[in-house]
Amino acid sequence: LDLLKRIRNAPPFSERTWPWGAHVIAMVLLEEIEEEPQPDKENVAEPKQSAKAATKIKKGFLQESNEPLYPPEGSPEGVVHADTHKAHAEHKLNEDLNKGMNRGAENNNGVERPPWYTKEWPKDCQYNAPGCPLEPLEMSTHQSAVHKEMARGQRWQEAMAPGVTAMRLSFSQVVDEDLDEVVKRLKGNTDVTELDLTHNHIKDAGVQKLVGALAAGAAPNLKELRIHSNEFGELGKVMLTQGLPVLRKKLEIHWEVPDWLKTARATTKAEATGATGEAAADAGEMD
Repeated sequence: LDLLKRIRNAPPFSERTWPWGAHVIAMVLLEEIEEEPQPDKENVAEPKQSAKAATKIKKGFLQESNEPLYPPEGSPEGVVHADTHKAHAEHKLNEDLNKGMNRGAENNNGVERPPWYTKEWPKDCQYNAPGCPLEPLEMSTHQSAVHKEMARGQRWQEAMAPGVTAMRLSFSQVVDEDLDEVVKRLKGNTDVTELDLTHNHIKDAGVQKLVGALAAGAAPNLKELRIHSNEFGELGKVMLTQGLPVLRKKLEIHWEVPDWLKTARATTKAEATGATGEAAADAGEMD
């Protein structure tokens, strides 16, 4: 403190003589520094707990808590949207379909495989392996020109007329070769919403033509397809149940006989059998 007082009272410029005779002019600048107040130990807050310590789970916290862990609808973390389930189902369907298409003939149809065959290449029928030839599908046709003319009568003309919304061709003796005309009528047709081809002679080749056209966008407003009670086999069934529904999701496809028709047929058959039995019994009594 004494030194500070002496410096403060000294003149701003001073000339002094040093032992070696040099003259130095010195300027001293002073800045007063205020002393910072010391914190009161009693009022000092204790440091907060770390975030890790604050969020540490204690044993038995679920039993002690008054509120449930999740709301009544469950945890939002586990909710899966319906579209996600649908996408997974479609992906699984495509995988199964591709797996079935890539499957070759079982045991190569009993024909010994060539020495160059491996399990990875080629894959049996997919690559037309020996013993598994690929033949064209069997196609149904009209028995004669007269039969074709009869099949394409008034009902055929009414169903194929422009502007028709319901093409009803059931019980019309339609065969695979007629599907060429039907497909041609469906292409670019935005009017038709219903197509009935039940109780005809359509085989796998005809189903292939129809499914190919609908999958390519023919009759975009078609809502219902009825094609049961025909002559197609397992291949046609696969195309109608696993191929077309994937590409035309809004199309309702009836490929097998409905239950009400099965019941009606069974009832009619039972009544006919009963009537035949009664007639036979009556004939026996008369004898």
